Amino acid sequence: MVQRGEVPLGRLPRRTVDAPSDIARAVEHARILRGAGDPTGAARILDRAFDAEGVRTRTVSERLRFRALVLRADLALQLHDDAAAARFLAGAEALPLLADALAALDDDLHLAEELRERLDAD
Repeated sequence: MVQRGEVPLGRLPRRTVDAPSDIARAVEHARILRGAGDPTGAARILDRAFDAEGVRTRTVSERLRFRALVLRADLALQLHDDAAAARFLAGAEALPLLADALAALDDDLHLAEELRERLDAD
């Protein structure tokens, strides 16, 4: 029962917290699995996230997508799948990245360059 001057609880505005995207969760999970020595499991996690997102409108930032694609390319090279690594790197390189986003992705850009060099050397 609501007393005079009180606001009923059902009418209070609720704060909502945006849940991390499936890709964001997949990247974190894949990094954990990669660190635990399971590149196959990490690749599977990212592949499922990419497949699930393919049927929806893309809702993640280019920065996050770039990180996911570079991580997946790295996993493909660890699994000796050069064709998949090249495909994921091409996807990452095709993203329209802004200059300020590039600065934040410096480590990932460096890794992408290293992966490309390793692919070209094979």
